[in-house]
Amino acid sequence: MVRVLVLVAYAACVITLWAFISLAVDRDAITQSDAGPLLGPSIVLAATLATALQLRRRARPGWNALLLFGAAASAYLAMLVIGSLGYYLVTARPGSILQFVLADAASPFIIGAALLSAFAVGAGRLFDRPGARG
Repeated sequence: MVRVLVLVAYAACVITLWAFISLAVDRDAITQSDAGPLLGPSIVLAATLATALQLRRRARPGWNALLLFGAAASAYLAMLVIGSLGYYLVTARPGSILQFVLADAASPFIIGAALLSAFAVGAGRLFDRPGARG
């Protein structure tokens, strides 16, 4: 039950983070104007699924930092892979995969969502301990 709450909160926080970053830097989350309306939600869904997979992993004692890094890395890669494939499906240009990755790999939207994934996995681990239940 805690995992579902963490995942819903993660998706909501990513959307909120993207809105605040977009207002702060005066830029859209998806910079490609011909990407279509479904690319952003599909990227958030991919990051949420990557976070869900990391929440299901069993952490070995002393490996918590590696688990958090894995959560951030998997969300980052999932967003780039789904974003580039989705952009390719919309535009049908062979170079669009590389164009998306180069344009958005260092984007604050993608990096922020990846860091939020690590935070969500850490919070989920903290509150899903066997002794944490009342």
